[in-house]
Amino acid sequence: MVTDRWPADFRYVSSRLVRQIVDQDQAARSRWRLSLLGITTPWGSIGFQKDPIDRRNEFAICREATEAVTEITSTIAQGWGVYIRAELDLTMGYMTVLQGWKTTSHVEIAAMRAEVNDPEAGRVFVALFGSASNYRGRKPICDDLAEIPSDVDGLYGILDRTREPGDPQIDNHHLDRDIGHSPWSRADTAIRLLTGRFTGFREGHFDLLMQSFCIDHKTKPYDLVILGAPVWVATPQPN
Repeated sequence: MVTDRWPADFRYVSSRLVRQIVDQDQAARSRWRLSLLGITTPWGSIGFQKDPIDRRNEFAICREATEAVTEITSTIAQGWGVYIRAELDLTMGYMTVLQGWKTTSHVEIAAMRAEVNDPEAGRVFVALFGSASNYRGRKPICDDLAEIPSDVDGLYGILDRTREPGDPQIDNHHLDRDIGHSPWSRADTAIRLLTGRFTGFREGHFDLLMQSFCIDHKTKPYDLVILGAPVWVATPQPN
């Protein structure tokens, strides 16, 4: 859905990440607005009171979260930011992971990939993972030919930090193993999973905000691999 004032159609929103960003930002500052209370004037009383964010409005939370991290958001070429904002030709899909979960198996996760030829950074591979429950709209039919990896060692930490309340929990053994992975091994896992048989259910040009968890400069044939999680993904606003 798009509107005149915000002509962007959101395809993925990480409810957990956008709310964590807003909660942490609000803990460090107060929100005040003028109100007709407190100070008496010929036109009424003027005072200050807090202007709360409408947390039921997912779009308002997305906008607030994006503004809250502006100063620590970089481009792909810069690559220094905790968050990265970019427009990418993105492949969006699901992946079913066999093991790593406390009480179940064959769990779907969200998986996205993009390749960028950047004049400054060179050949860049972007790999994003998160909760499959955060895709918006009707779920597409899964590709029965897609690979079902037995595990995603090196990525469980990302999945744990993006897991929504209703998602299966990751067992401690896999989380403990995840701590020991180097950026190279994490990048290697991501590239292996998202090339070859991974086709996704949607390809298109999207505007997105991602949280960067790991970058690697050693995994060939790429000059840079960015591994992270999507905060939100939407259609670009027209110029």
